[in-house]
Order: sequence, then C-alpha cells, then structure tokens
Amino acid sequence: MGNGFFVIDKPQGLTSHDVVQAVRSHLSIRRVGHLGTLDPMATGVLPLAVGKATRLIQFLIGALKVYRGTIRLGFSTDTFDREGRATSAPSVPDFSPLQLQEVGQQMLGEQLQIPPAYSAKKVGGIRSYRLARQGIEVPLAARRVNIEQLQFIQRQANEVDFDIHCSAGTYVRSVAHELGKRMSCGAHLSSLRRIASGDFHLDRAISLDSFLASNCTELTNHFISANAALRELPELEVDPEIQNRLKHGHNFNVRTRHSQTKPGTLFRMMSPLGELLGVAEVLSPPSAEEISDNMQLHFHPKVVF
Repeated sequence: MGNGFFVIDKPQGLTSHDVVQAVRSHLSIRRVGHLGTLDPMATGVLPLAVGKATRLIQFLIGALKVYRGTIRLGFSTDTFDREGRATSAPSVPDFSPLQLQEVGQQMLGEQLQIPPAYSAKKVGGIRSYRLARQGIEVPLAARRVNIEQLQFIQRQANEVDFDIHCSAGTYVRSVAHELGKRMSCGAHLSSLRRIASGDFHLDRAISLDSFLASNCTELTNHFISANAALRELPELEVDPEIQNRLKHGHNFNVRTRHSQTKPGTLFRMMSPLGELLGVAEVLSPPSAEEISDNMQLHFHPKVVF
C-alpha cells in the first residue's frame, strides 16, 4: 500500500482507536495512526497515516479543525454532550437571534479552555474520564486554544446549529457548555461532525464500511501520498551527496533561493526524480554574507524515509 494517508468518515459509536484497529486488520499492517481523536459520538474526517507516514503525524496534527454540529439548550450535562447526565434543572431558553450572534462573537479568539472532566486527558497517568466515572473530581489545567470562526444559527427554541473553525486541541463540547453558561440556560453538544482537519477534507473521505469492503487496488483511489499531504511545506531538491547525509541523519548545507527563512522552518527533501526523501528543519539563521538569491542554509533531518 505504501506510505501515506487515508481519510475515513468515522461512523458514530466507534472510538478513533476502534477505526485504527479495523484498518490495521484490513490492511494487515501494524503502523497505522490517526491525526486527532474524535469522540465516539462524533462523525466525520479522521485522517489515518499508514506505514512510515505515521512519522509525519507530528507535522500535521496541529492543523486547524472545522466542525459542524448542533447544541441543545435548556440543561447542561456532566460530559458536556448528550451522552451525559443532566447537571442543571431544565429551563426554557429565552434569547433573540441578535443576542445569540453577539455571544458567538464574544467567544472568538485565543483563550484558555478547561477540558471536560470526561476527557482523555491524563491525570497522574490515569485518563480523566476514568476518574470522573468513579466520582473523583480532579482539576484539569486550562489550555490555550483559538476559535477563528464561530457561527450560530437557531434551529428551534432549544436547538442551535453551529459551524466552528478552531485550533487543534479545542474541545467543542466545552464550547457548547460555555454557550449554555453565557445564555444562562445550560447547554450540551447533541451532534458533531468534523468537516476538515487541516488539508484533509470530507470530500476525500471514504466510509469505514466501504474501506473494509475494498481491496488494496480499489483503495488506491482514496490513497493520499505522504508528499501530497505535506504539500504546504516548501520543497528542496537535493543531490546524491546530500541524500547520503540525509539518510544517515547528518546535518547538511544546501544553497537555496528561499530567502528570509527562519530557524525551525520545515522543508520537504526531494530527489531529482520527485521522490520524498524526508523532512528537515532549518537550524541556524542566515548570516549577512548568506542573504542573497542563492542563500545557503544549514539543515537537520527530522524524518528520513
């Protein structure tokens, strides 16, 4: 099958790990990993890395996420979604569409978000949801997230549809819970579908059932090469001498037209035949003498195929 990616349209009721296990079994390959967990209740885009491409997850997992879903207003739950137990008395929401949009605007931008108690966050090496099920309350550290876009559309008196563009690590369940607090009526997430994870979109996805019913030849139509998945990274063609240093994990210098390149910038290392050889990062800033149309940069291999 090669080293690359598939986008699975995750069905409701399965964990992300369940999907990984099913794909491992179907492809008879151990090295399969996902790019960001979806709750069992959620559906949609679950990108999977196959083979050596699992080593590229570190470069892709932090990408922007896009979700669409529905929030139920009127009471909150302990899990912040429809699968939890009610934690507030039922109330009748009373607000105008304008108030709803104003609250949505207030929830935009960088902010500190506390993960739900029922989450996969580890506390002392134990998953938070395991402690929560035992009735053990543990403080979870807030983490910085960014909500770039958030639009609410009231569907019924107690239901709101939404679209959200947010940073990796954002808990949409917590967004739903926060909306309930701001509207003073309680709320919880009732449905969630991931539309995109970085450059992995729903229009490239295949259902898990279809995936498991397809042979390797049929699956090539859904396969995304490692090089294509990293297309946002600038590419650099290297000669055989540099390829040898890259293969052995040695630092190397390359003359490139990429001026104003900062330390830490990642590049795709390509052979003259267009083969992805690995990913390397710029180690040091260019000196005054190197700032030209053919600047030489110092690289360190991060991943080598």
